[in-house]
Amino acid sequence: MTREEIVEKFRTENPDITKNVISDTLLYDWCLTADKEICAATRCITDQNGTTITTAEDDSYYDLTDKIDKFYDIDDFPGSGVLYNSKRIEKTTMAKLDEDYPNWRSRSSGTPREWYRRGQWLYLDRPIDSKEYNIKVYSVLISDDFDDDDITPFNQLSFLEPFHDGINKYLQWRGKQKKGNDNEAMIAKQDYMDYIAWMRKTIGGNKFGPIYFQPKR
Repeated sequence: MTREEIVEKFRTENPDITKNVISDTLLYDWCLTADKEICAATRCITDQNGTTITTAEDDSYYDLTDKIDKFYDIDDFPGSGVLYNSKRIEKTTMAKLDEDYPNWRSRSSGTPREWYRRGQWLYLDRPIDSKEYNIKVYSVLISDDFDDDDITPFNQLSFLEPFHDGINKYLQWRGKQKKGNDNEAMIAKQDYMDYIAWMRKTIGGNKFGPIYFQPKR
């Protein structure tokens, strides 16, 4: 559904919420917010090809928002994540590194084997000892602005078309909330949250496949 169709559906299903109660302009703002929120919660917009980051000797961290346009998170599903020299390195945490390798912060340069993320920063478990190889990062991205009557949500990706009704469920919740129908707003919010959970499970299930689980050779 286009934005125009989504707003029209909302008006048809909620004849009591007229333009005098909620303007189209406000609905447009909510559509944009819903699109961003749903895409972030379901992690449905991803960088399928990965982004290559040029390395330098002694690099140990990178600002991902500087390197990757619309960066939201690292997509660490099997087959993606962070690669160095075309080989996947493992996700970890600072706490795990502290537990397993108490002196890891003072390591000399070498080949990174693990990574962790804090905010916008990607950290490696040791500085890189060579500029010969690059880092590749697969990412979850922030969606493009859903800000035109003639476009569809979720970056207009056709495989996400079955989930367009999620935008309408968000409008239902916000609309009933603004009108002061607290009980109906609570029900609509739960319906919206359940929809997101189902959407995330469905989309997440589609990310797994035999190609990711081939045995090591």
